[in-house]
Amino acid sequence: MSTAFVRQLGSESGVQLNPLRDNSEIPTTDNSDQVFGIMMRATRGRIDKPFAVDRGNVFKKLGSGEQVRLSALNEAWVHVVEALNKGAYQAIVQRLSTSAAVIKYAVVAAEMSEDEPPVPTGNFTFTVSENLPATPYLFAVKHLECFNDGIVLEFRAEEVTSGGLPADNDKLTLRLRDKDGNLLYEFYGSLKSDAKDDYGNSAYLPDVALAQTDAVEITTGVTGASAVIDSDSVAYGYDTNGQQKWAKSGTLVCFVEGGTAYTTQDYMAARDKLQYTQFDYAYISSGGTQAPALLAQLAQLAFDTNRQLRFGIPGNLAPEAAVAFVNQLNMGASQTAHLMHAFWAPLKSDDPTGINPHGYFGTETLNIAYGCGRNAQKNAKGFAPKNYPIAGREWPLQRTRIVQTYSPTNQELNLLARAKINPVIYETYTGGGRYVFRDSLTCALVESSLKKLIAVADMSTSIDESVTRAAKDFLQLPMDVSVKKMRDFLTTLFEGAQASGWLVPSNDPQMNGAAWAYDVRPNEQRPYDAMDVSYWLRYDGTNRQTFVTQTLTK
Repeated sequence: MSTAFVRQLGSESGVQLNPLRDNSEIPTTDNSDQVFGIMMRATRGRIDKPFAVDRGNVFKKLGSGEQVRLSALNEAWVHVVEALNKGAYQAIVQRLSTSAAVIKYAVVAAEMSEDEPPVPTGNFTFTVSENLPATPYLFAVKHLECFNDGIVLEFRAEEVTSGGLPADNDKLTLRLRDKDGNLLYEFYGSLKSDAKDDYGNSAYLPDVALAQTDAVEITTGVTGASAVIDSDSVAYGYDTNGQQKWAKSGTLVCFVEGGTAYTTQDYMAARDKLQYTQFDYAYISSGGTQAPALLAQLAQLAFDTNRQLRFGIPGNLAPEAAVAFVNQLNMGASQTAHLMHAFWAPLKSDDPTGINPHGYFGTETLNIAYGCGRNAQKNAKGFAPKNYPIAGREWPLQRTRIVQTYSPTNQELNLLARAKINPVIYETYTGGGRYVFRDSLTCALVESSLKKLIAVADMSTSIDESVTRAAKDFLQLPMDVSVKKMRDFLTTLFEGAQASGWLVPSNDPQMNGAAWAYDVRPNEQRPYDAMDVSYWLRYDGTNRQTFVTQTLTK
């Protein structure tokens, strides 16, 4: 087709049409503030890297859970399932594992006769092996999603003919199912390494699987004329009733968890993976863990990522013991103690997932879930109402048969507040009582500072995330351009934050009544390649205490 232009002119006469130049793009936000990260023990899930789960696939990816009475580590599963049903969009899970964990191969081989010489019988054997076998086999599958309860393989080849007679087929359909028969993956490909599809792409079964997912690795163990499904096999064609014939395994347990005696090194390895994952999240949950070593790694993760960590204190502890539990963690010593938030719920309830008997279940992940649901309600400027903390009468616990096992006195509530612990207990309001998050304090060891308020931590981390992302967008631009873009971005961002109620006029004399100020300029010592960005913000606070006075007049 002749066009009126070319894309690149040399010395000839003509019209050069340059590619469309887009100056309309502005930095935007995603829904990462509706997502939380967690390091947890599970009975399903990858151990080599984090993965995302949502309410639609949580049972498929994490399994059906196990009771807390078998292991306290199983409480995390309850937290995740409840959170995904109460407002969280996704959970980014790093499954805990030890060095003793082993992922094995599910190996499929043709069954041979005992005659001399042995010949295929048309049946297949399914075995589990830590290594690929040295003897010939049809194919082997490594399932990296590591199901403790095993997988099921089934495969078949379609009927093909040669000279009017059934012929062997190198192409097969392979399905992976869980033990309950739910389909996990289906692949259609060839056992021959040089096979191509109609478009010239590789139709080799291992390549087909790799193109669909990195969670399944397939290796073939036959070549040449042996790389086929025999026409007389149980996995070929149709039976006398016209039904498809499938070769099907029993449940193959291809993953050995290797115990749950996690070491500090195990926790550190999980933390690194969750820190450097491509998935984004705004909150970190402890998942009900009481392991100081794991909580220490979660605190480090919060520091490294500038994400908020919400953790629980065992509900069966009295206030003094709850304070001792928090003190041993020494969260207040962190440079980012305002990112750590502690919750104490002396409450027994029904398990929100239904697999455990009546008992104690932490509320920190539920608090995150409520926050995720709140964050989905953004205004026209893209700001969620994060100035409203997840606390008080508007955020009651949505659990059944709640029983409060300890009712703290006013002096004990004071003790908890000074230790920066947020009780989750029964409170009376207009219209009746309910079980609520009674306070919204961070672990920052301050008495009169905005750093003590969870709402401020929520808003400030959001602002930091927006600014640093924009700053990364503006890297590798001319210095003047980068400075201008950053100034324009900050003006728009802070105006939006103030209009959304996040920022209020400051009492600082240097601010002259403004709610925000910033300074963006080339670095004084390295003006050629470094830019400094500073900003000052006055966030709105949270009403935690109200003093009421009635005066009698004559």
